[in-house]
Amino acid sequence: MVESRWLRWIGPGLAALGAVGLVAATTLGAGTRPWTPDACAGPGADLLATVSAPAPDALPGLRGEPWYRLDPLLDGDGALRGQRLTLGLGGDHSARILDLSNESFAAGPFGRLVVAGSDDGAASRLRAIDIGRGCAWSIATEGAVIRRATIDPTGRFAYEMRVDRATRADLGVWRRPLNASGSAPAQRVLEPIAADDRFGRTFSTEFTWDVTGDRLAVQSCGEAACRTRVITPDGREVGSLEMPDLGLLVGLDGDRAVTYASCRGLPCPIVSTDLWTGDRTVLAPAAGLAILVTTPGGVRLVHETGVGPGRGLRAVALDASASDDLGPLPDGLRLEPGPARADAATRLPAGWVILAPDGRLPADTTTDRPQLRHVPDGSTVPFDEAVR
Repeated sequence: MVESRWLRWIGPGLAALGAVGLVAATTLGAGTRPWTPDACAGPGADLLATVSAPAPDALPGLRGEPWYRLDPLLDGDGALRGQRLTLGLGGDHSARILDLSNESFAAGPFGRLVVAGSDDGAASRLRAIDIGRGCAWSIATEGAVIRRATIDPTGRFAYEMRVDRATRADLGVWRRPLNASGSAPAQRVLEPIAADDRFGRTFSTEFTWDVTGDRLAVQSCGEAACRTRVITPDGREVGSLEMPDLGLLVGLDGDRAVTYASCRGLPCPIVSTDLWTGDRTVLAPAAGLAILVTTPGGVRLVHETGVGPGRGLRAVALDASASDDLGPLPDGLRLEPGPARADAATRLPAGWVILAPDGRLPADTTTDRPQLRHVPDGSTVPFDEAVR
């Protein structure tokens, strides 16, 4: 069985469904209601403080921690008619929803914030949403199409990947100082990626921060092969990977980029590549969904093994010097990968991963039973118990 990547390229919001090979409507609980956040009151310093809120250091800290997921809205003929952004707080069964345009995305959480971008055909708008306070800051309104955005861990800057509205040509990566008024100008820090026949047409660009938040990976992908450029928060390019046999980025740890091989589906090999020397280490010969996790023993790649009912979890050091079997996956649950692949995320204490029905926290937390698994020892805790 091979899980197809094709749905990843259909449009924003379908990437996570491509990861698991399913197209499904969002199921919402009775506590979910349409929502329009008010404008956040207070100076720009409030936004920066919200971004800098520390991640939970233990499972009880998951209560009140923001989470999101983005799902496609399909009409009766199966055509995309918009995106549904579901937002919630750990332990609170009353989620909120924002219905967005077809060309939309979400990212985060960044501290207590989730970033949402949406384009109505005339302008792109970027907002930082504080779910706990029930309000949002406007970050940008642009004539060009903002395809993706992220915020640096210090809360000083937003980064935007843009394309030309008329031609869809890549306009590069732009950095914008953050403030509450949204009036600060942006400057381009990374030029458009050059055409290269070895990679074919570029379909998508994703942002991924390294495990320490010191570097930002900008990955541009074609049908199967990807190119990755790495910049510092001030916009300096400090490394790149341009090898057509490498695919989707799993994560970045300093000078080591962990990626899938150039595959059209899963399972797929995962390799760790040194940005400076190009030296590679095979971490998994055939992996399913995967994520990088910080543990007391260092950063680990956690990935699915096997297919179907026989799936399990494995953790491996990025130099392949150590590996551990983390036990089987419960029936119906998958590992939640990073936000760029899952279109969903919440912050977790170090050493924990999420196991969920489609590899993402469910939109309706009252019916599904996701779990948390501890990477150092393989122990499992039901998610709803952790957030009580």
